[in-house]
Amino acid sequence: MTAGAVLSYFQDTIARFLSEARVSAIDLLPEGRTWMILEFHGSLAEEMPSWPGIVQVEVFLSEITALKVYVDYIIRNVRGDIFARGTSMWVMIDFHTRKPVPYSEVKRFMDLYDPCNHLFHSRYNFLKDGESESIAVTEHRVTRLETDFNGHMNNRDYLRLALSVIDPAATAGRNIREIHIKFLQECHAGNMLDCSCIMAKDGQISIRIAKPDGPAACLVSTVWA
Repeated sequence: MTAGAVLSYFQDTIARFLSEARVSAIDLLPEGRTWMILEFHGSLAEEMPSWPGIVQVEVFLSEITALKVYVDYIIRNVRGDIFARGTSMWVMIDFHTRKPVPYSEVKRFMDLYDPCNHLFHSRYNFLKDGESESIAVTEHRVTRLETDFNGHMNNRDYLRLALSVIDPAATAGRNIREIHIKFLQECHAGNMLDCSCIMAKDGQISIRIAKPDGPAACLVSTVWA
């Protein structure tokens, strides 16, 4: 099971979780609202399940601030052992202005929150521009098949693209153990993207995805062991 599959299983599960409460992105559209993911974080075990293994995904609201919602997840194998876990940060936005709106006005969403599940989330520091030199730069044009229902590049494809630019020699004999993603800008089909692979001093491998000569659209940080 790959890191990309972990993100896919999580997003499929959170979509079902929100749909059952009628607060999914599609359910909110008639009210002029939708969801936007800002960050995704995950820790992966050394041993990942193999096909055709059975996995179980649990998601729950873990922290709610003034405008941000944290959704944690746990993924277990068929024996019940946790092999992946992490958190994600979301905001509810106005579909037309793309600005955050108070989700507290949606009572059916607030009813999903159980204070017993509260966890505090510390901020993750992504590698900033200029902190290290790029070791590789590749170009990618967003295709229609990489976009979701609202015409924006799918979150899963940002991760797939980021991992594809890492030199296999840099991770030979190692497995990905941590993944951190920060979504900063929306990209559309036809947009050209520059993908920069960056090696930090501690061996961490980061990928910056951006429109040419523009700010980052997505930052991906990975740890291998």
